[in-house]
Amino acid sequence: MSFLKKVGRTFAVALSLCIPFTAVACKDDEVAETVVTPTYIETPKAPTYAEISKDVLDTEYKTYYFDALDGDDENSGLNMDMPKKSLSEIAEIISGNTENAPIRILLKRGTTFYENLKLTGYTATAEMPFILDAYGAGDEYPVICGTGTSAESDSELNKANVLHLEEANTRIMNIEITGSDCTRGIYIFPRKGGVFENIVVDGCYVHNVNWNWTYSTEPNETDPDDIDPQKVTPADGNNEYAGVAHRYRRLYGGICIFTGDLTNSVGAPVTFRNMWITDNRVEEVSHLGINFYNYWVNRPGVGYGYNKYVDDTTDHNDYNTGVGYFPMENIVVTGNYTNCVGGDGIVVAGADNVWLEYNTCYKSNYLGRAGFWNGGVWVHNVRKGYYQYNEAGYTYLRHGASDGEGFDIDNTCEDVYMQYNYGHHNEGGGLLICNLETAMLKFNADGAPATERLENYWGNWKNNYVRNNVFVNNGYPFGDKEDGNHHSAFVTVARTVNDIVFENNTVVIRGDIYNQHIVDCEDNKVAQGHVYRNNIFYCVDASSEPVFDLGTIKDPVFENNLYYNVKNGDELYSELNFSADSKAILDINPQIELPADGNYCGWEKAFLFTAKNDVVYSKGMPIATMMKYDIKGNDATKNLYLGAFAKKD
Repeated sequence: MSFLKKVGRTFAVALSLCIPFTAVACKDDEVAETVVTPTYIETPKAPTYAEISKDVLDTEYKTYYFDALDGDDENSGLNMDMPKKSLSEIAEIISGNTENAPIRILLKRGTTFYENLKLTGYTATAEMPFILDAYGAGDEYPVICGTGTSAESDSELNKANVLHLEEANTRIMNIEITGSDCTRGIYIFPRKGGVFENIVVDGCYVHNVNWNWTYSTEPNETDPDDIDPQKVTPADGNNEYAGVAHRYRRLYGGICIFTGDLTNSVGAPVTFRNMWITDNRVEEVSHLGINFYNYWVNRPGVGYGYNKYVDDTTDHNDYNTGVGYFPMENIVVTGNYTNCVGGDGIVVAGADNVWLEYNTCYKSNYLGRAGFWNGGVWVHNVRKGYYQYNEAGYTYLRHGASDGEGFDIDNTCEDVYMQYNYGHHNEGGGLLICNLETAMLKFNADGAPATERLENYWGNWKNNYVRNNVFVNNGYPFGDKEDGNHHSAFVTVARTVNDIVFENNTVVIRGDIYNQHIVDCEDNKVAQGHVYRNNIFYCVDASSEPVFDLGTIKDPVFENNLYYNVKNGDELYSELNFSADSKAILDINPQIELPADGNYCGWEKAFLFTAKNDVVYSKGMPIATMMKYDIKGNDATKNLYLGAFAKKD
């Protein structure tokens, strides 16, 4: 287990949200000052999947061995000395399993199978899942190198998957997946409607998928400005490349979990439940690194999907009629690493009860272009999510692309707890929060329209928290020095996003951007219910004059924040004037230092941005609910502090 996981999981227990207050007694008409007694809450623990004992694997499973180099399809495959050779034999094994014994397929490490693989046609259980794994000495992966397609039709591109999983109760582990002409590495899409449960993708290496690289230097060493993204992964209708295969789509990428679209829908609702995407490495893929995409969760603020949304009973769902709301449930995405991904790094959309944690996302939006909005790690249409211990760095914003933030809490999110994350050098800014208004019909449970015509509704975006995170040097440092449009150092607000709390975050603002916005608003829609408390806003250069452009945020609450080398804004221009923060701390230098070696990579590097000034650890105000531990794992109940750290060391 990595150091990163050890730090968080040693104190991860169930979340409690009780909010007690006590008040000072008063006489007659005296106004009592409310004294807040903090309730300290602990980090939640993601559910884990059950291990299968060696004894069960050895005695109850029927295990088949495959060796792409020395195997022979005439062999039984039932022992390592008589392995099979071709992955096409797996279909024969499945169809011949008349006794319904649990099946385990093991691929020889260090060998390469030049085939595509579809896992389908079997029945497994949660206790006895179908298993695809590696065997043999050493730490090399067995490799599946898929055959792609140069066809331009959507139907052909949708079939160009290296590994396609169609069944529930399956574990795919320790496999290397590649195929530059394929559109997906691991594609999880069922063959029929219904609930699909207990799927694990663990320890896999997915790379060079949907990715045509012809440059002399490797992507990790190449600035996106020095390449033509369209040549690496084309999108149709784009300049001289109009008419080529449209490969730059949110449907394609490294690990794709999908419920169907117009070109390949099974015609009935699909729901994934109890899924673990853990400890995988995804590099040089396009469009997405890891993606959960749900087409059965249309509701206000979503604006797409096949389901008929029922107004007042959002938990109603009828799998026969498609009436109701069909979110994925209990989704765990943890310990993954993505790098040089064409668009988004990791996205979870249309799900309830999400754990998005311990992931590292570098150089997302690498192939961005006009008309596409991509970021690092984000959630969309999530109800109750724990978004923690992630690192997002060096997300790009080039070639006319949009967004480019490291993190995003997107449309119609509720009860999302974003905590203990580290975002740095993301050209589009630290965090995007956004919501959407959509026109839609609502239906009754019998499928009859509840309204006679389309009505406009805002997404139900509420009760989201951003706390104990570290944001460092976000924003795009190039371009016109005077235009002030360099993307936010902290958060960008897009449209009507209400009821969000920002507490105990440390924001380090780069000194090479003049008049950068710390908080910025993109649109003319009113947002309200914003609270900013106990945050540190620290700029390394007094001449940079960063400012809060509050735009259309209505009556935000600023309390007890520390501002250092930050410009006092002009209310006439909707900027934060420090008089609006009655407890503003303006005379303390927190003494935050940047790393001398210039190395910001690694979630634990967030620890470098602790304040050296002891005063910071006694100036926090009590808040009704506070995290029991700071980002470093220190007990935070001992003192009241500013920023993400409860103590210096």
